[in-house]
Amino acid sequence: MNRDWKHWIAVVVVVGSAALARAELAHYDVFVTGTGPGSKLILGGYEDTVPAATVPAGQMRVFGGEVVGTGTAVPYETEAPGEPGFGAGNQAFLSGTSTSPSGVYTALAPSTPLTFTVQPITIGATTRNLFFWDGSGAVNFAPVGGNVTLGLTRYGGGGWTVSVSGTSAGVQSGNTIANTGTGGALHAHLYTSIAKDGAAPDQGFYLLSLQLAMSGYSPSDPLYYVFGALDPTALAPQFADLAAFEAAHGIAESWVETNIVNVPEPATGVLALSLAIAAWVSRRGRPFARCPF
Repeated sequence: MNRDWKHWIAVVVVVGSAALARAELAHYDVFVTGTGPGSKLILGGYEDTVPAATVPAGQMRVFGGEVVGTGTAVPYETEAPGEPGFGAGNQAFLSGTSTSPSGVYTALAPSTPLTFTVQPITIGATTRNLFFWDGSGAVNFAPVGGNVTLGLTRYGGGGWTVSVSGTSAGVQSGNTIANTGTGGALHAHLYTSIAKDGAAPDQGFYLLSLQLAMSGYSPSDPLYYVFGALDPTALAPQFADLAAFEAAHGIAESWVETNIVNVPEPATGVLALSLAIAAWVSRRGRPFARCPF
């Protein structure tokens, strides 16, 4: 399906009293790195069209993507190359100017699987693996019913699908995203689908949490993925247009950053501000680019 409908949609995000108008570019992939064997996996963002990676203070733990469909007969799903995406760099990439900060991190172990588990999320008094907000009014993520299913799929190379039910509420086994190469680099994408009763889901925003793991390292902090579900040919009534949908998507990601992810120390305020902007702008719809690692 063609994604041109969402190229260069202008969105406005508000940080404190400052309003920033930004053009939509591409979603960040999850960038995975560390400081050597035995260290914790550290999360940043990777933009594969540049290519460039950034690991801000407090890490980057909120990501966004879309599942798209038309009509009501089929689930909504992400489009090529798929979301979420994951990247890791070899030592030359980590030490070069394309990684910020540069020269801090160490390439991951070579020829080693990067795996994930689905993590429970607690909002208020409720714990679930999958939450939903319809995009109207104030952000109000709530549990979904058992008739809602989110699937994460890896095609080819030992393809698999991990299915997350709306009623699940604990740590759920995932699978191997990909193996690192001989230099510790990795670039892989999964496909996400969301269905309700096996057909189109409600339009709005679905929240999922993953934790990444690799042998020889401590697992990452949980990361949070906000999937916007929409039919661009027939938007739900709460969205006046595609720009309104994109603005609500940014607000949802900001809410997750503020209310679920730990708040950084005050001394990191400037970098935290940059992180919040990156999460809100959450770059949309980019073509696939060859991994440079």
